[in-house]
Amino acid sequence: MSFISVQMAVMLLIGLSTLWVGLGYYFRKRSKSSSTDFLFAGRNVGMALSTAALLAAWVTGNSMMSAPEQGYTIGLGALIGYTTCGLALVYFAPLAIRIKKLMPNGNTCGDFIRLRYGKVAWIIFIVLSIYYFMGFLMTQAMGGGLLIQALSGLDYKVGMIVILGVVTLYTLQGGMRAVLTTDFIQCLLILFVLLITGILAYGKVGFDNVWQGVMAIDPNKMNILATIGIMQAFSNLIFSWGEIFAGNIWWQRLHSTSEKVISRSYIIAGVTWMAVPLVSGSMALVSIAMGLEIPQVNMVFPILAATVLGSAGSILVFVVIYSALASTLSALLTSSANLLVQDVYKQLIDPNASDKDILKWARIMIVVLALATMALTWEPRTTMYKLLMLTGPAVSSMVWPIIYGLIKKEANRKAATIAMIVGMASGLYGYFFISPFSAPIMSISASALITWLGVVIAPDKEFRWRQLYM
Repeated sequence: MSFISVQMAVMLLIGLSTLWVGLGYYFRKRSKSSSTDFLFAGRNVGMALSTAALLAAWVTGNSMMSAPEQGYTIGLGALIGYTTCGLALVYFAPLAIRIKKLMPNGNTCGDFIRLRYGKVAWIIFIVLSIYYFMGFLMTQAMGGGLLIQALSGLDYKVGMIVILGVVTLYTLQGGMRAVLTTDFIQCLLILFVLLITGILAYGKVGFDNVWQGVMAIDPNKMNILATIGIMQAFSNLIFSWGEIFAGNIWWQRLHSTSEKVISRSYIIAGVTWMAVPLVSGSMALVSIAMGLEIPQVNMVFPILAATVLGSAGSILVFVVIYSALASTLSALLTSSANLLVQDVYKQLIDPNASDKDILKWARIMIVVLALATMALTWEPRTTMYKLLMLTGPAVSSMVWPIIYGLIKKEANRKAATIAMIVGMASGLYGYFFISPFSAPIMSISASALITWLGVVIAPDKEFRWRQLYM
């Protein structure tokens, strides 16, 4: 069943793709041929652009497609719990300022781990980071394929290849400036279209009918105190801490932003973001009330909007999810390429690499990452949310080593290394043998305990903050 014609889907793909690639070409003409400009947009991004870019990068395909999945399978408690992910940006704000002050010329989160904890911890961190960002890239690529398939009936591979290809092309051309500017436009599109879709959907069905319909079909879905919903809320909050605190997307953005606006940008973006999964996720409740047949749980939002609003709804959903996927994919590609080039190529392969070399290899890595993602997501093997949760142990295990490393001189490097390894192992055990929701909780708990014990039992008395200066 398709909700828009193949011809309309192709026209939308061409129109949006032309816009993003055109912006990339425009900024390529205006940008300087330097790695600093390509990767950090000159390190002086202002308030409006920074906030919108943070918001757009955090409004992922998961916000638009996995939040409804959780509302559909678990209910209102999970839907509300999903909004807690926005708090991670708020909590990171004071740390972002501290990082900027300690490392005014820093490049990646890997720089911090290497300078703070040494080479062994740094290698473990890089391995876990690669594991995380490849999983995240896969979820967004899957989202592109599922979006096109749900709305138009086109093969899953078409959407996946087109969206990844377009994002790669405009990112290669304009670098961070193109990413930030397209993020700004995509942010406005997402917020506007999401607001319109929510108003029209509830206006047509009615809040009372939604409540009564869900209660008649499955009243447990409206229980905000359901155990699984509470666990999901804590799991999402902790996982999002890991994503923000240990994800190079957010470190690259703070290194790109003017110090004067960092704190406000992160706080405003985090608070605003909370409305996004609340609106998109609530579409799941409308779907349940209407008794819609959902062949794949990631398709809840597209199918509901298309059913309630017709072709216009399908077009709105197409625009908003395409924008969400593109903004996150571009952020992931630039930040991941930056991490690989600065922390692997420059540190391990060519320590004397010139600025020109870094710029060249950054572009090469963007292409390599895009091709690897296409290969790994050629067939969707699980849902977006389950795949994303599988990456949770990696980033959750890094949270407390990073926090302690930024606020306590006594943080022990051996304890930090062990904390990341044990945290990862604990989270994977929880994912496969208890519940995917338990993975981030077990990971961060084990990691926090070991990091804390390191400070108490064997505090580092030799470290000085000036060792982080770059």
